[in-house]
Amino acid sequence: MRVFKLVSLSLLVALLTACGRDTAPSDGQVVAQVNGSEISVHQVQAVLQRQPALVGQMAQAAGLKVLQGLIEQELAAQAAREQKLDNSPKVLQAMELAKREVLAREYQDRLADKAAPPDTREIDRYYDEHPELFKARRQYTIQEMAVTVSPAEAPAWRDRVKATTSLAQVNELVHASGLPATSRNMVEWAENLPLALLKQFSSLEPGHSLVLERPDGLVIGTLVRTELASVNRRDAAQAIQAVLTNQRRREAVAKGMETLRQGAKIQLMGQFAAGASSPAGASSASTAR
Repeated sequence: MRVFKLVSLSLLVALLTACGRDTAPSDGQVVAQVNGSEISVHQVQAVLQRQPALVGQMAQAAGLKVLQGLIEQELAAQAAREQKLDNSPKVLQAMELAKREVLAREYQDRLADKAAPPDTREIDRYYDEHPELFKARRQYTIQEMAVTVSPAEAPAWRDRVKATTSLAQVNELVHASGLPATSRNMVEWAENLPLALLKQFSSLEPGHSLVLERPDGLVIGTLVRTELASVNRRDAAQAIQAVLTNQRRREAVAKGMETLRQGAKIQLMGQFAAGASSPAGASSASTAR
């Protein structure tokens, strides 16, 4: 009969809380035993690090939820081994794929860790170059309306919408056409909008619209109103540092991977060989050198 021993909730909370302190728990801290197999607090921490949203939603209870999930996994894994499923071709292939993914992620993480953090001048420059995020940061109230029109009609519709100067005019234009349309209102802070759209909305007057094309028609974004909420340089510094650091980490990984690709012999075969000669394939794959 399968049984497992579970540490008390108070001990688990204490152990998980310790992961946020400077002093990490010592190796070998076991938080559960499942038929003699141990689950450590480090395994729980590893899962929590990959699921930050769970911690935000459940706080301390997140640790216990993760532990219960690991127990379920261990029980299923033990049962699978008893049935010799660990030797099946499907499982062996999945394990090899997982191993490659973990190794690749670790290598790329080390590439990213080599990226130098931004200095004060770079933070200042980013602050000055993006007033829409800081000095002129605003909250935007936007009506988003999706209108179904044919590709041939889209340019004319774009011109009609751009000629409007109020939300009422946009709604009247769409409703009078009888075309299928849906709408919703959004309230978004500047940092929650895609940067390309934010730059356009930040230069619009209330009542004016942006028009974006998509395969089945248009999306009309009409600026209803804005509310100024500036952020000073001091308060923005940490957020800017995070943005620039993440950007540098991505660039470091991209550069490192390009170096590996340039030095590798890569040849696509079978059904993928033909795709390598197309423009899309040529941009994403290298042929043998």
